[in-house]
Amino acid sequence: MANLYDGKMAAIFDAMYQSFIDYDEEYEFYNHLIQENNCNTILEIGSGTGNLAKRFRENNQEYIGLDYSLSMIAIAQERNKNSVFIHGDMRSFELKNPVDVIIITGRSTSYLISNEDINNTFDSLYKNLNPQGVIIFDFIDANRFIPFIKKNKTIIHQATYEKINYIRESHWNTTLLENFMLEWTAQYYTIVNGQKEIITNDFSTVRVFTLNEIQLFLYLNNFEIIKTIDRKTYAYDTYVIMAKKKSL
Repeated sequence: MANLYDGKMAAIFDAMYQSFIDYDEEYEFYNHLIQENNCNTILEIGSGTGNLAKRFRENNQEYIGLDYSLSMIAIAQERNKNSVFIHGDMRSFELKNPVDVIIITGRSTSYLISNEDINNTFDSLYKNLNPQGVIIFDFIDANRFIPFIKKNKTIIHQATYEKINYIRESHWNTTLLENFMLEWTAQYYTIVNGQKEIITNDFSTVRVFTLNEIQLFLYLNNFEIIKTIDRKTYAYDTYVIMAKKKSL
């Protein structure tokens, strides 16, 4: 699993994504799906710095966040002093009590590199859901994203938060590794007096998926797809999947 967003990267992530993502809209999107399935208890995997957690708690919903990064959890806990956050790995975790719905947000599935990672994750989700429980997650669509990065060698995102201007320059390279894996490098800058000043560099290996792959993984792990949503995010063409736990 990637060490992305540890240390000072967590604070940079938090600052930039305040501009990248409309968290009120993001909350409404996920909450609509949650309410559609009459779910009361919620686990968010990839809870990050707690922006969605804040909105779930403001609406008095039973929410738990799980993240791989202690640095992200520290920011989330400061933002949501009465919320519960767990340091854990989506591939292997155990809640005290099962929940009605598990959401995996922010395309966190991209860090499930191997088929074993994916199967272990779906197995953990299955074990931590109530009967008839639901999972909701997004993933980057390989069929659209790979041609896009082949044509666009550098992808630039700009953000402004608390009067500080940020730039992220991303470079994506396809690999000859198994599955649809990509190498992502990024440089983060602030703009000072009209000039770029580098903050840090970042690197990660990530995986993108075809819809057929995800459908098969879910079938093999005893989930039934109940909705597929084609959703454009700030940077990626994604699918959002909603699937229900099947009885064994």
